[in-house]
Amino acid sequence: MRKILKYIGKKRPAAPAATHAGSDVPLEIDAADITRAYLIYLGRPPENDAVIDFHLDHFRTWDRLCAALEESQESRDRFDLLYPHDRPTFSIEDIDDLVHCFHHHDIEKYRDHVLRLPDWFDRFLDPDGPAYRDQMLKLWSAITGRASYDPLVDEDTPEVAEHDFLYRPGFYANGDAAMAGAHLIAIGHILLRSNLPKNGRVLEYGAGFGQTAFNFARLGAKVDVVDVNPAFVRGVNSASEFLRTDLTSYQGTFGVNPAGVPHAYDVILFYESFHHCLDAAALIEQMKSYLKPGGAILLAGEPISTSPIPEIPFPWGFRIDWENIAVMRQRGWMELGFQQPYLYHMFERAGFKGEMFTEDNSHWAQVYRFTRSE
Repeated sequence: MRKILKYIGKKRPAAPAATHAGSDVPLEIDAADITRAYLIYLGRPPENDAVIDFHLDHFRTWDRLCAALEESQESRDRFDLLYPHDRPTFSIEDIDDLVHCFHHHDIEKYRDHVLRLPDWFDRFLDPDGPAYRDQMLKLWSAITGRASYDPLVDEDTPEVAEHDFLYRPGFYANGDAAMAGAHLIAIGHILLRSNLPKNGRVLEYGAGFGQTAFNFARLGAKVDVVDVNPAFVRGVNSASEFLRTDLTSYQGTFGVNPAGVPHAYDVILFYESFHHCLDAAALIEQMKSYLKPGGAILLAGEPISTSPIPEIPFPWGFRIDWENIAVMRQRGWMELGFQQPYLYHMFERAGFKGEMFTEDNSHWAQVYRFTRSE
């Protein structure tokens, strides 16, 4: 293990640009460099300013800082998640067989398996940087067998056009009381944690059948929902007309602003949809201007791990358990996951305060609320 880590460590990321100014003397690092190095080696930002000050005092150059973080136990543990030795794995070449097993409900062959990352995968990339995003797109292409990602094409689910949007929509259609109950708990928890003012305005991305959005609308809120799927848009608008709610559905991708003006919304909601967003950091920065002062972004039903796990071994990236990989090959979807420290980092960098509200009776009901600074 030690030998492998040392070998991969030779791919150390480039030093900050200031050290390449033509001088042979390494320039000292600053606080931004500490944060970047932490994100690269540990997948999270430093805990606080005291930690940053410690590293500035003890590791004055980029190479010394990288060497120290690379040799840390936390970095080694993270390496073990990316290249597990205690979990069964499968390769890119096994995915067609994976899909076959998934279709035939054969869960035993690949039970507990996770994807073995390709040899070209570089673990020393800044998760805030464009190279990291490009590598995830390359991995998406390898997993899905598709050349380029277009959410209007690859996130579509055309079969929903045949579904009932009024009497037994969404989770009601399965006839599974336990599942329906868990979703209803989640809807209630979202309403509870929304801090929505009376007659406020709500935007939901990836609303699907709109069941959460309709509950906001029935409270008297003006609700806009956005979905890439035209069948969802038509079905939700028909249901809204029948229910006589002030709810309108629009076809589009993440980042569309149906209000057409800034600072229109009290709440922006993602329920089982944020994990399909490839450019989450850019979207967060964009949505900041859509919110009223004190407004909030809510995430619920999202794959967010409070600590690194084999299924989500990156700060952000694909969930590499066998079932999600099978779904990605079949559908082309972005099935991303986020480690909680990195998720908070993205929102805090954009000026949001983050809070998590747990609910023991439904995993869909874990609510993250990110409130815009006044």
